[in-house]
Amino acid sequence: MVSEQFSRGYLWYAVGVLTVASTFSIIDRQILNVMIGPVKRDLGGISDFQVSLIMGFAFTFMYSVLSYPAGWLADRYNRRNLMAGGIAAWSLLTMICGMVSQYWHLFWARMGVGVGEATLGPAANSSLADYFPADRLPLAIGIVSSAPFVGQGLANIAGGPLIDYLEATPNFVLPGWGELYSWQIVFIVVGAPGLLVALAMMGLREPARRGKVTDEVGVPLSEVWAFVRQRWAFFALVFAGYLGLATQGWSLFSWIVEYYVRNHGWTRAEIGLTYGSIAMVVGIMGSVIGGLWAGSLMRRNVPDATLRLVTYGSIVLIPTATALTLVPNPYVGIVLLIPVTFCMAMPPGLIMASLQAVAPNELRGQMVALYLIAVNFLAYTFAPSLPALLSDFVFESELALGKSISLLAVINYTLASVCLYLGLKHYRRALTQASDWARIPAA
Repeated sequence: MVSEQFSRGYLWYAVGVLTVASTFSIIDRQILNVMIGPVKRDLGGISDFQVSLIMGFAFTFMYSVLSYPAGWLADRYNRRNLMAGGIAAWSLLTMICGMVSQYWHLFWARMGVGVGEATLGPAANSSLADYFPADRLPLAIGIVSSAPFVGQGLANIAGGPLIDYLEATPNFVLPGWGELYSWQIVFIVVGAPGLLVALAMMGLREPARRGKVTDEVGVPLSEVWAFVRQRWAFFALVFAGYLGLATQGWSLFSWIVEYYVRNHGWTRAEIGLTYGSIAMVVGIMGSVIGGLWAGSLMRRNVPDATLRLVTYGSIVLIPTATALTLVPNPYVGIVLLIPVTFCMAMPPGLIMASLQAVAPNELRGQMVALYLIAVNFLAYTFAPSLPALLSDFVFESELALGKSISLLAVINYTLASVCLYLGLKHYRRALTQASDWARIPAA
């Protein structure tokens, strides 16, 4: 039996709602990536680096800063309500992105989107750990973790043709407001459905908290840090490894469309449909197959299966991702996108399942939040800017975008592979200590 609280059908319905919510969070976050050219033009010819700050820093700064408070709330209060409020907030702020026409106004609006999205990760993953037992959790989290690829796919499949169509038509005039640029309309269109997702989230039932070591509602940050220090080698190596994976993944997500437009002369609709389809289909396959594979190995007494699969995938990414933007034939690059996307899709859910496996219930929301802060602030904040910095200031050419992405791939995936491989033995040790949480005395 999957859960004593809910039927099997209801549990997978809950997974579906969480996946849809996560998908819209990615669409609202990433839709800017398919509109880089028009946004740069309409905001006064800003540079790659300037637009990368809107893509990365503006969103991720507040997203990271508020992840821990969101995790603190998730460990103490109703997680469903927290998520629903966050979804409504980021959806409205995405629509506001479509109502501004100045660089700094868009910058602040993107920060607001980050505020709303900070609520989802800690609350969703904490809820899943209470919905499902340990051997089923990797699949559930894997499905929800397919959202970045579904969202990225939909943003490209719909966003690319939509922006091309709007670019070819006269600017729309909104009554009582005025003329809207093509990219402003796209922001409004993708933000509005999130309000319906917030209503769907309110229809979920809050799961009872399972696997608690104490009867307290939440624990202070000092005890979270004590827990981390007791397992410092595991957390340091896994965070460092996933930092490399996430940095390169979001660098590629941010610039692959613009790379094909600049270096191969494809339209945004052409690369949007192509890359979007691969991201959706192969991304879902990687997330789901990774979860199924890990669950199967765990049932066959391979306790470190989640982290082991992430390590293997990272090693495969070193040659494939490096070659992706170096090969002269664009279609060879498209073929390489298939294994790259598959191996990029496995880590998010499997890493999250690994963290949930070693943490008691009282710490899960805050543990996820600390993970999001460590990875998101360092990786997602700077990932979009790294290729731009190399292109603008090292290679000094917008056409050097492919070289920039490939150089970063070698560095990030090599470091990630080494850290994750070294972290395997510490993960196995942390698993054996999962039920032996030593609480520190109250001050």
